[in-house]
Amino acid sequence: MKKRPSSVPVASRDAERAQRAAERAQRSRTRRARVFPKQDMASVVILISVVLLVLLAIAAPLRNYYEGRAEIARAQESIERLEARKQALESDIAMYEDDAFMRQEARRRLGVVEEGETVWRILDPRMSAPDNITTAADEIPDDREWSKVLWDSLRDIPEVEVSEAEGPEAGVGAPEQPAGEAPAEAPVPEAPAQ
Repeated sequence: MKKRPSSVPVASRDAERAQRAAERAQRSRTRRARVFPKQDMASVVILISVVLLVLLAIAAPLRNYYEGRAEIARAQESIERLEARKQALESDIAMYEDDAFMRQEARRRLGVVEEGETVWRILDPRMSAPDNITTAADEIPDDREWSKVLWDSLRDIPEVEVSEAEGPEAGVGAPEQPAGEAPAEAPVPEAPAQ
């Protein structure tokens, strides 16, 4: 009897290939680990700066686009409001051009009566003023001329109330004397020369 081989030759080749691929992957990882701090840091910084530049380049046009859209929306809203106002004004104009409305307003505002109509005015007794109403003297208007009012204001002496603190000896026209000084004597008028 012949001895059979313990492994199939094709299967052993596949296992060898897998082992070699694993060794190569391990070697490439170690190479990358050694190279990453130098080359990959620089490439990451460059990549980040390029992304930031692209974002900045896109940001300004996007902002302008959205501002333009907002301005268009505001303008359309304003146009709609103005068109509604225009329609309201046109309807007012059409209403005032109507002859029936003009006659109605003339009757209501001006009391215009057409030919052949009779006007009746009803007076409500509750609306008439009673005869016993009196007015106070302060409420009567002053019908004097301005010059007479001015002259009367200069001629009449206004009433001045004397406060209790001043006492009766302090006159209205008496000048105040500083404390500690004797009152000055009034000058004696000289006799006229004859």
